Amino acid sequence: MNTTHPVTATTSAANLAREREPLPISRILRAYLKEAKFETIGALRTTGFAIPFIVVPLAIYLLFGVVINGNAGSNSEYGPGIADYLFSGFSVIAVVMPGIFSGVILATERDGNLLKLKRSLPQPAGATIVAKVLMSMGVAAIAVTLVVIAALIAAKITISFAQVAIIWAVLIVGTIPFCAMGLLIGTLSSGSAAPAYGNLVFLPMMWLSGLFIPLPDSLERWVVIWPAFHLNQLALGLAGVKQFSFIPPAIAGAVLVGVTVLIGGLAIRRLARVG
Repeated sequence: MNTTHPVTATTSAANLAREREPLPISRILRAYLKEAKFETIGALRTTGFAIPFIVVPLAIYLLFGVVINGNAGSNSEYGPGIADYLFSGFSVIAVVMPGIFSGVILATERDGNLLKLKRSLPQPAGATIVAKVLMSMGVAAIAVTLVVIAALIAAKITISFAQVAIIWAVLIVGTIPFCAMGLLIGTLSSGSAAPAYGNLVFLPMMWLSGLFIPLPDSLERWVVIWPAFHLNQLALGLAGVKQFSFIPPAIAGAVLVGVTVLIGGLAIRRLARVG
């Protein structure tokens, strides 16, 4: 004999239906923002991650872009505008570093089974990836802002403040493809090996992209294989710095989107299958 009270059964069915209803967009966005907030706070509190990626680009720019090459405009074939190219090149480095080395954090979390714990929590499936991307963009924004302030105070650049602002904004968004590269490294390596793999990608890209040093003809033709070169071209092209725009911004943007989709897709697939 069924002893279930009709009212109780109806209430249980209603509660189950409410549980199966999709969450409101506001709650989903709040979950993403909360995860991004805690990810960023954790990264900034990690001195081995935050300090090098915020301070090093500024220090390198001041040393090479202001002190050593401060009078390069009088000797360079490009004239005073070479200071603008040095500024954009060192600013690109400021966004590449936190993007690529975000994979170190991911690899460390994988080693500690933290990602498995997050999967058991009631949070959106993509919150971890989105949080790391936003964290990288936040750290990159701080680093680029410091380089911009140094460039404006040093008064070496010849472009307008509006052009500087465009370069600043484009570079911060341009952190995304390098974060995709870092996430792929983090899904393929351990926490102890991830920094080495990150440097294997970062160091050749830094020197062979032609961002701030002249390259021989045998290497100059290969700068197009490096995403950092395309990000620099996108920023300069959109800012209207025609003297150093060597390829159309549309092509540079398409390359960066392709890198993001391809490498980011591989990282997400690997993370979903292996964790």
